[in-house]
Amino acid sequence: MRYFLLLIIRLYWLTPEKNRRRCLFKETCSRYVYRITRQQGLRAGLAALKDRRRKCRPGYYYINKNAVRMADCCIVPAELLNIKA
Repeated sequence: MRYFLLLIIRLYWLTPEKNRRRCLFKETCSRYVYRITRQQGLRAGLAALKDRRRKCRPGYYYINKNAVRMADCCIVPAELLNIKA
């Protein structure tokens, strides 16, 4: 099953970028889930997917120039994100 999730992510990467949402994180959500799944297995990959999906937009806003509050109310340092304050 791990390989099935990896295959789905690779197929997603084949879609044109203009059809995908721009990721907030420097390491995109798909790359993050792919890496975790390869290193730790299917269960960890699905947990990483759930975590990133929960933190995903809409609903983020800047607390200050160094931190962003995500949709799930956790606070993430701005240097981990792909957005500029």
